[in-house]
Amino acid sequence: MAEAVLERRGIRIGLRPLALGVAALAVLGAAAYWFAVLRGLESTDDAFVEGHLAFLSPRVAGQVSEILVEENTHVTAGQVLVRLDPADFEARVARARADVEAAKNRIAQSRAAAEAAAAQAHAAAVRVRHSEQELARAKGLYERNVSSRTQLDAALAERDAATAELRAAEQRELAERAAIANEAPVLQAEAALREAELALAHATITAPFEGDVGRKSVELGANVSPGQPLLALAATKGNWVTANFKETQIGRMRVGDPVEIRVDAFPDRAWRGQVESISPATGAKYALLPPDNATGNFTKVVQRIPVRISLEEHRDGAPDVAAGPPETLPVGLSVSVRVRVD
Repeated sequence: MAEAVLERRGIRIGLRPLALGVAALAVLGAAAYWFAVLRGLESTDDAFVEGHLAFLSPRVAGQVSEILVEENTHVTAGQVLVRLDPADFEARVARARADVEAAKNRIAQSRAAAEAAAAQAHAAAVRVRHSEQELARAKGLYERNVSSRTQLDAALAERDAATAELRAAEQRELAERAAIANEAPVLQAEAALREAELALAHATITAPFEGDVGRKSVELGANVSPGQPLLALAATKGNWVTANFKETQIGRMRVGDPVEIRVDAFPDRAWRGQVESISPATGAKYALLPPDNATGNFTKVVQRIPVRISLEEHRDGAPDVAAGPPETLPVGLSVSVRVRVD
């Protein structure tokens, strides 16, 4: 039979027109769904969870005497993580403090010497005045032929000696006053003490922020050097998502656009966020060796733009999710994002 027929309520309807009608309804439904839901959405699965990750290292060289944390443990800001043997640093602090006291003692000695020189200068000034009086008398007696030339020469020598002693005392006083005014030795000793105290403080490595200890590459008794990574610390708060959109997707994207985030590790949950910033350059330009399209044969490759997406938070501080409170998202997790654009 060329064409089957369907009779319903006395109306004969062909199967082919019915199939065409159903197909038309499906197309209209798909178009309506695209217009109502998918239109204005830009999505990508080239996205990852990012966060504050610090590799903690010592600022001074020393031997590890204590390790107070293990991998994957939670720590608070300021908590002690690793201690270096403080014996050498404490000895340096003690020596620097002794140097400060010695410098201050030298200043005190100079002050006392200056006072002594001032007293000697005063006594010498008195002798000078007395010797000048004696010299005047000797000259008068000599001119009247009452005394000899020897007495006059002795009075003159006494005056010259007193004058020289006065000048020497005055110069000693000036030198000691200059030593008192010069505080450089004390300042240098105090700076050395501060440096030694800082080295002692740096022998204790603390957590700069609240987070979870990741990779631990230090062992008890090991000798470490400045800059050597000992621990990795990932912050438990302030994580964000970096999504790498194609350059053809960011034309209408703006800061503040709402975002739906789905993490591969938690497929039943949906985080909400918003576009926080859009990178001013493509990811290729940030590479160690950026491509140079002016050389060789050119093949056009769609570039990707990093977009930073912040996680919205509830009043209680937890990220807003559709199903239950989430755990802290580990840095590096793969996610899929959908941005609602105008």
